[in-house]
Amino acid sequence: MFLARLINEEVILLKRQLYWKWALILSLVLNMGVAFTTYSKEKLGEILPGEYALKVVNNHRPVAFKNSKAYWKSLQHVELKLGGQEAFLELPDLKQKKPYVGKIILGDQKQEFGVIVDVNGFEKRLYIDQNGDGSFAGETWHPLLNQWQGLQIYWVEEPEPIKLMVNYQFDQSNPRCIEIITGGIINKPGPLYNEKPYLKVEVRTWFLGKIRVDGFPKLVAVVDRNNNGSYNDKVDQLFIDFNDNGYFEEREVIRRKKGFIIKSRHGRQRVDWTVYPDKLIIGGKPR
Repeated sequence: MFLARLINEEVILLKRQLYWKWALILSLVLNMGVAFTTYSKEKLGEILPGEYALKVVNNHRPVAFKNSKAYWKSLQHVELKLGGQEAFLELPDLKQKKPYVGKIILGDQKQEFGVIVDVNGFEKRLYIDQNGDGSFAGETWHPLLNQWQGLQIYWVEEPEPIKLMVNYQFDQSNPRCIEIITGGIINKPGPLYNEKPYLKVEVRTWFLGKIRVDGFPKLVAVVDRNNNGSYNDKVDQLFIDFNDNGYFEEREVIRRKKGFIIKSRHGRQRVDWTVYPDKLIIGGKPR
Protein backbone atom coordinates (compact mmCIF):
# COMPACT_ATOMS: atom_id res chain seq x y z
CA MET A 1 0.00 0.00 0.00
CA PHE A 2 2.81 2.36 0.84
CA LEU A 3 4.51 1.71 -2.53
CA ALA A 4 1.27 2.27 -4.41
CA ARG A 5 0.68 5.54 -2.54
CA LEU A 6 4.26 6.63 -3.19
CA ILE A 7 3.96 5.92 -6.92
CA ASN A 8 0.65 7.77 -7.05
CA GLU A 9 2.29 10.77 -5.38
CA GLU A 10 5.11 10.61 -7.96
CA VAL A 11 2.59 10.65 -10.83
CA ILE A 12 0.71 13.59 -9.28
CA LEU A 13 4.01 15.44 -8.87
CA LEU A 14 4.90 14.67 -12.49
CA LYS A 15 1.59 16.10 -13.71
CA ARG A 16 2.15 19.24 -11.65
CA GLN A 17 5.67 19.54 -13.03
CA LEU A 18 4.35 19.21 -16.58
CA TYR A 19 1.57 21.74 -16.00
CA TRP A 20 3.91 24.39 -14.63
CA LYS A 21 6.54 23.57 -17.24
CA TRP A 22 4.15 24.32 -20.10
CA ALA A 23 2.64 27.26 -18.22
CA LEU A 24 6.16 28.72 -18.01
CA ILE A 25 6.69 28.13 -21.74
CA LEU A 26 3.44 29.90 -22.54
CA SER A 27 4.27 32.83 -20.28
CA LEU A 28 7.59 33.20 -22.10
CA VAL A 29 5.77 33.09 -25.43
CA LEU A 30 3.40 35.77 -24.18
CA ASN A 31 6.36 38.00 -23.35
CA MET A 32 7.54 37.53 -26.95
CA GLY A 33 4.42 39.25 -28.18
CA VAL A 34 1.86 36.56 -28.90
CA ALA A 35 -1.40 35.99 -27.16
CA PHE A 36 -4.28 33.95 -25.74
CA THR A 37 -7.49 34.92 -27.49
CA THR A 38 -9.76 33.77 -30.29
CA TYR A 39 -11.20 36.76 -32.17
CA SER A 40 -10.34 40.30 -33.18
CA LYS A 41 -12.85 43.07 -33.82
CA GLU A 42 -10.19 45.36 -35.24
CA LYS A 43 -11.20 47.00 -38.53
CA LEU A 44 -8.76 47.39 -41.36
CA GLY A 45 -8.40 50.26 -43.76
CA GLU A 46 -8.83 49.73 -47.49
CA ILE A 47 -7.65 46.29 -48.57
CA LEU A 48 -7.96 45.22 -52.19
CA PRO A 49 -9.12 41.71 -53.17
CA GLY A 50 -6.46 39.41 -54.52
CA GLU A 51 -4.01 36.64 -53.74
CA TYR A 52 -1.19 37.43 -51.31
CA ALA A 53 1.88 35.19 -51.24
CA LEU A 54 2.80 33.28 -48.07
CA LYS A 55 6.19 31.79 -47.28
CA VAL A 56 7.08 28.90 -44.99
CA VAL A 57 8.59 29.72 -41.60
CA ASN A 58 10.10 27.09 -39.29
CA ASN A 59 10.62 28.49 -35.82
CA HIS A 60 8.64 29.37 -32.70
CA ARG A 61 5.19 30.01 -34.10
CA PRO A 62 2.58 32.52 -33.00
CA VAL A 63 0.03 30.93 -30.67
CA ALA A 64 -3.30 32.05 -29.24
CA PHE A 65 -4.84 30.05 -26.41
CA LYS A 66 -6.99 30.95 -23.43
CA ASN A 67 -4.65 29.15 -21.03
CA SER A 68 -1.95 26.49 -20.79
CA LYS A 69 -4.54 23.71 -20.53
CA ALA A 70 -5.94 24.66 -23.96
CA TYR A 71 -2.42 24.70 -25.39
CA TRP A 72 -1.65 21.26 -23.94
CA LYS A 73 -4.90 19.89 -25.38
CA SER A 74 -4.05 21.25 -28.85
CA LEU A 75 -0.86 19.18 -29.13
CA GLN A 76 -1.08 15.94 -31.09
CA HIS A 77 -1.20 13.02 -28.66
CA VAL A 78 0.77 9.96 -29.82
CA GLU A 79 0.05 6.91 -27.70
CA LEU A 80 3.01 4.54 -27.30
CA LYS A 81 2.74 0.81 -26.74
CA LEU A 82 5.38 -1.83 -26.10
CA GLY A 83 6.15 -3.87 -29.21
CA GLY A 84 4.64 -3.94 -32.66
CA GLN A 85 7.73 -2.71 -34.50
CA GLU A 86 7.27 -5.62 -36.92
CA ALA A 87 4.68 -3.51 -38.73
CA PHE A 88 7.54 -1.40 -40.15
CA LEU A 89 10.24 -2.26 -42.69
CA GLU A 90 14.04 -1.96 -42.44
CA LEU A 91 14.12 -1.61 -38.66
CA PRO A 92 17.13 0.02 -36.99
CA ASP A 93 19.41 -1.88 -34.60
CA LEU A 94 17.16 -1.87 -31.54
CA LYS A 95 18.32 -2.71 -28.00
CA GLN A 96 14.84 -3.49 -26.66
CA LYS A 97 12.97 -6.58 -27.76
CA LYS A 98 9.77 -4.59 -27.31
CA PRO A 99 10.49 -0.86 -27.76
CA TYR A 100 7.87 1.86 -27.46
CA VAL A 101 6.01 2.17 -30.77
CA GLY A 102 3.49 4.74 -32.07
CA LYS A 103 2.46 6.84 -35.07
CA ILE A 104 2.36 10.58 -35.79
CA ILE A 105 -0.42 11.49 -38.23
CA LEU A 106 -0.11 14.57 -40.46
CA GLY A 107 -1.70 16.12 -43.54
CA ASP A 108 -5.02 15.95 -45.34
CA GLN A 109 -4.36 12.30 -46.25
CA LYS A 110 -3.66 11.40 -42.60
CA GLN A 111 -0.20 10.16 -43.48
CA GLU A 112 1.38 7.97 -40.80
CA PHE A 113 4.94 8.49 -39.56
CA GLY A 114 6.15 5.55 -37.50
CA VAL A 115 7.78 6.29 -34.15
CA ILE A 116 10.05 3.99 -32.14
CA VAL A 117 11.54 4.87 -28.75
CA ASP A 118 14.35 2.46 -27.88
CA VAL A 119 15.59 2.53 -24.28
CA ASN A 120 19.11 1.36 -23.52
CA GLY A 121 19.91 2.07 -19.88
CA PHE A 122 19.63 5.83 -19.40
CA GLU A 123 19.85 6.45 -23.14
CA LYS A 124 16.57 6.88 -24.99
CA ARG A 125 16.71 6.86 -28.78
CA LEU A 126 13.88 8.28 -30.86
CA TYR A 127 13.51 6.92 -34.40
CA ILE A 128 10.97 8.50 -36.78
CA ASP A 129 10.05 7.40 -40.29
CA GLN A 130 10.59 10.93 -41.56
CA ASN A 131 9.21 10.42 -45.07
CA GLY A 132 6.25 8.32 -43.96
CA ASP A 133 6.95 5.40 -46.32
CA GLY A 134 6.68 2.71 -43.63
CA SER A 135 10.42 2.02 -43.60
CA PHE A 136 13.20 3.11 -41.25
CA ALA A 137 15.90 2.61 -43.88
CA GLY A 138 18.47 5.39 -43.57
CA GLU A 139 16.77 6.99 -40.56
CA THR A 140 19.12 8.15 -37.82
CA TRP A 141 18.10 8.31 -34.18
CA HIS A 142 17.40 11.44 -32.16
CA PRO A 143 18.25 11.69 -28.46
CA LEU A 144 15.41 12.04 -25.98
CA LEU A 145 16.73 13.88 -22.95
CA ASN A 146 15.42 13.33 -19.43
CA GLN A 147 13.90 16.53 -18.10
CA TRP A 148 12.28 14.90 -15.08
CA GLN A 149 12.18 11.42 -13.65
CA GLY A 150 10.40 9.61 -10.85
CA LEU A 151 9.92 5.92 -10.10
CA GLN A 152 10.71 4.59 -13.58
CA ILE A 153 8.63 7.41 -15.04
CA TYR A 154 10.44 9.86 -17.31
CA TRP A 155 9.48 13.12 -18.96
CA VAL A 156 11.69 13.30 -22.05
CA GLU A 157 12.21 15.89 -24.78
CA GLU A 158 13.85 15.99 -28.19
CA PRO A 159 16.12 19.08 -28.06
CA GLU A 160 16.14 19.73 -31.81
CA PRO A 161 13.24 20.03 -34.31
CA ILE A 162 12.66 17.11 -36.67
CA LYS A 163 11.72 17.48 -40.34
CA LEU A 164 8.95 15.29 -41.77
CA MET A 165 8.03 15.09 -45.45
CA VAL A 166 4.24 15.19 -45.78
CA ASN A 167 2.26 14.27 -48.90
CA TYR A 168 -0.79 16.41 -49.71
CA GLN A 169 -3.62 15.49 -52.03
CA PHE A 170 -3.21 18.58 -54.22
CA ASP A 171 0.36 17.63 -55.20
CA GLN A 172 1.21 14.08 -54.18
CA SER A 173 4.44 13.97 -56.18
CA ASN A 174 5.92 16.88 -54.24
CA PRO A 175 5.99 16.30 -50.44
CA ARG A 176 6.10 19.37 -48.21
CA CYS A 177 8.44 19.72 -45.25
CA ILE A 178 6.95 20.21 -41.81
CA GLU A 179 9.04 20.65 -38.66
CA ILE A 180 7.92 19.24 -35.34
CA ILE A 181 9.14 19.21 -31.76
CA THR A 182 8.19 16.44 -29.38
CA GLY A 183 8.35 15.28 -25.79
CA GLY A 184 6.40 13.01 -23.49
CA ILE A 185 6.22 10.37 -20.80
CA ILE A 186 8.18 7.12 -20.98
CA ASN A 187 7.41 4.55 -18.30
CA LYS A 188 7.32 0.81 -17.79
CA PRO A 189 3.69 -0.26 -17.70
CA GLY A 190 2.47 -2.26 -14.71
CA PRO A 191 -0.47 -2.68 -12.34
CA LEU A 192 0.67 0.21 -10.14
CA TYR A 193 0.94 2.77 -12.97
CA ASN A 194 -2.06 4.64 -14.34
CA GLU A 195 -0.11 6.83 -16.76
CA LYS A 196 0.35 5.34 -20.22
CA PRO A 197 3.46 6.29 -22.23
CA TYR A 198 2.94 8.93 -24.91
CA LEU A 199 4.53 11.72 -26.93
CA LYS A 200 3.11 15.19 -27.50
CA VAL A 201 3.81 16.72 -30.92
CA GLU A 202 3.83 20.41 -31.82
CA VAL A 203 4.01 21.52 -35.46
CA ARG A 204 6.53 24.38 -35.69
CA THR A 205 5.93 25.20 -39.35
CA TRP A 206 3.71 28.20 -40.10
CA PHE A 207 3.24 30.72 -42.91
CA LEU A 208 4.12 34.41 -43.06
CA GLY A 209 3.05 37.02 -45.59
CA LYS A 210 2.05 40.64 -46.18
CA ILE A 211 -1.19 42.23 -47.26
CA ARG A 212 -1.48 45.87 -48.32
CA VAL A 213 -3.82 48.10 -46.37
CA ASP A 214 -4.21 51.77 -47.38
CA GLY A 215 -1.17 51.19 -49.59
CA PHE A 216 1.02 49.96 -46.74
CA PRO A 217 2.06 46.37 -45.87
CA LYS A 218 0.73 44.51 -42.85
CA LEU A 219 2.17 41.22 -41.67
CA VAL A 220 -0.10 38.17 -41.57
CA ALA A 221 0.48 34.62 -40.30
CA VAL A 222 -1.35 31.33 -40.81
CA VAL A 223 -0.94 28.78 -38.00
CA ASP A 224 -1.83 25.08 -37.61
CA ARG A 225 -3.55 25.42 -34.26
CA ASN A 226 -4.36 21.72 -33.75
CA ASN A 227 -0.95 20.36 -34.82
CA ASN A 228 -2.16 17.92 -37.47
CA GLY A 229 -0.28 19.27 -40.50
CA SER A 230 -3.45 20.65 -42.16
CA TYR A 231 -3.73 24.44 -42.04
CA ASN A 232 -7.35 25.00 -43.11
CA ASP A 233 -9.26 23.27 -40.29
CA LYS A 234 -12.00 25.23 -38.54
CA VAL A 235 -9.80 25.85 -35.49
CA ASP A 236 -6.75 27.05 -37.46
CA GLN A 237 -5.86 30.71 -37.16
CA LEU A 238 -4.93 33.84 -39.06
CA PHE A 239 -2.96 36.60 -37.36
CA ILE A 240 -2.97 40.17 -38.70
CA ASP A 241 -0.46 42.65 -37.29
CA PHE A 242 -3.03 45.45 -36.91
CA ASN A 243 -0.75 47.82 -34.98
CA ASP A 244 2.34 47.26 -37.20
CA ASN A 245 4.69 46.49 -34.32
CA GLY A 246 6.15 43.35 -35.88
CA TYR A 247 4.52 41.04 -33.33
CA PHE A 248 1.29 39.04 -33.35
CA GLU A 249 -0.61 40.13 -30.26
CA GLU A 250 -3.69 39.22 -28.25
CA ARG A 251 -6.28 41.02 -30.36
CA GLU A 252 -4.73 40.07 -33.69
CA VAL A 253 -5.88 36.46 -34.19
CA ILE A 254 -8.99 35.17 -35.97
CA ARG A 255 -10.13 31.55 -36.07
CA ARG A 256 -10.61 30.22 -39.58
CA LYS A 257 -13.91 28.33 -39.13
CA LYS A 258 -15.15 27.80 -42.73
CA GLY A 259 -13.39 30.86 -44.08
CA PHE A 260 -14.40 34.20 -42.64
CA ILE A 261 -15.39 37.72 -43.50
CA ILE A 262 -13.00 40.56 -42.79
CA LYS A 263 -14.31 44.09 -42.41
CA SER A 264 -12.53 46.97 -44.10
CA ARG A 265 -13.38 50.29 -45.71
CA HIS A 266 -13.44 48.37 -48.99
CA GLY A 267 -16.39 46.37 -47.64
CA ARG A 268 -16.90 42.88 -46.26
CA GLN A 269 -14.57 40.40 -47.93
CA ARG A 270 -14.07 36.67 -47.63
CA VAL A 271 -10.63 35.47 -46.55
CA ASP A 272 -9.44 31.91 -47.08
CA TRP A 273 -6.40 29.68 -47.61
CA THR A 274 -5.63 26.08 -48.53
CA VAL A 275 -4.49 23.01 -46.59
CA TYR A 276 -0.78 23.88 -47.06
CA PRO A 277 -1.10 27.53 -48.05
CA ASP A 278 1.17 29.31 -50.48
CA LYS A 279 -1.22 32.27 -50.65
CA LEU A 280 -3.89 34.13 -48.74
CA ILE A 281 -7.03 34.63 -50.82
CA ILE A 282 -9.03 37.79 -50.15
CA GLY A 283 -12.33 38.30 -51.96
CA GLY A 284 -13.84 36.07 -54.62
CA LYS A 285 -14.68 32.40 -54.27
CA PRO A 286 -12.21 30.51 -52.02
CA ARG A 287 -10.74 27.21 -53.13
